[in-house]
This record gives sequence, structure tokens and C-alpha cells, in this order.
Amino acid sequence: MSQEDKYMVRRYRRLLRWRRYVGSIVKAAKEVLGPDTRVYVVGGAAEGRLTALSDIDFVLVTPNAPQSLRDRVRLAILVRDKAVERYGLPMDYPVDLHIYRPEEFREARKRYGAVIEVE
Repeated sequence: MSQEDKYMVRRYRRLLRWRRYVGSIVKAAKEVLGPDTRVYVVGGAAEGRLTALSDIDFVLVTPNAPQSLRDRVRLAILVRDKAVERYGLPMDYPVDLHIYRPEEFREARKRYGAVIEVE
């Protein structure tokens, strides 16, 4: 097996342990976005179809979501940074954070396959 293959196997095994890092994201999201923030896992992790090239998609639902995409991206980066610095998320763990308002998520949820609420 090549070094690249070994790396991809290690990466895939690490992705399969995504539940281990849920608490880091939840705590950081509630700290940054407010205690009423709801957190969901969607995409490959929720649907059981992860690959070595996947990331873990988290949806953060809060009435405090700003209108502008730029501000939402800034908040997602802040959530990720807090999850790393305070709550043990490995710096190189592949997560993607999406921020919605509740009414936006009700509509967006229709486009997702499986949705898992996490705490």
C-alpha cells in the first residue's frame, strides 16, 4: 500500500469518529451564537456515506444569524476557532459549518437527505 493510500485510510477512519467531536461544535456554537442555537449534522455523515475525501457538515440554526453571507462566514470561522481552542476539536479536522435562521432551515431541510440533531 502506498503512503498516499495509508494516509487516506487513516483519514477515513478518523472521519468515522465524527461523533467524538460533536460536543466541541455544539459548545462553541452556543457560546458564539447563543444558547438557543440548534446543531444538526447533514450530508455524508448523517447519511452514512462518508468517504476519505468527505468533511463533516454541521448546520447551526439560530435566530441570531446575520443577513449577510460574509458575516455568517465570519461567525462560522469564530465557532470553529473556539471549538479548536477551547473544546478539543483537532485543528485539522475537516468540518464545514453552515449558519441558518430557523425559517431558512425549515426550507433548506427539504434539500438535505438525513438530518441528525446533536447536543
